[in-house]
Amino acid sequence: MEQPIEGNSSKKQHRWTKPMSRRLLEILAKEVKKGNRPNNTFKTSSFTLAAMRISEEFGVKCLPDHVDNHLKTLRNSWTMIYKLRGNSGFGWDENLKMITASPKAYTAYLSAHPTNDKYLNKKN
Repeated sequence: MEQPIEGNSSKKQHRWTKPMSRRLLEILAKEVKKGNRPNNTFKTSSFTLAAMRISEEFGVKCLPDHVDNHLKTLRNSWTMIYKLRGNSGFGWDENLKMITASPKAYTAYLSAHPTNDKYLNKKN
């Protein structure tokens, strides 16, 4: 699950699976309900708790920094998905949990934004 980062053999890069990501969001949602996200920022203790739970439940070494970085990645992905859904010709299929687009809108969008193909036609 963890691989050395190029050029620095002492640091490990944490690889998140979909079940880990889902569990992280569940843990952080409970932290929000407990009031541990004042001013739209999680308390350090929330990241520490989440890292500990992920480590225990999935048998990996997860650090609070891994949690913080993954949350940023999830936010960036969600922001992009939200923007895509708002484009003309795009929508959301709640059953499949994926973006929908007419063939014309899909082709036009990918022609203009080829790096965003990872957000289109993929199940969550």
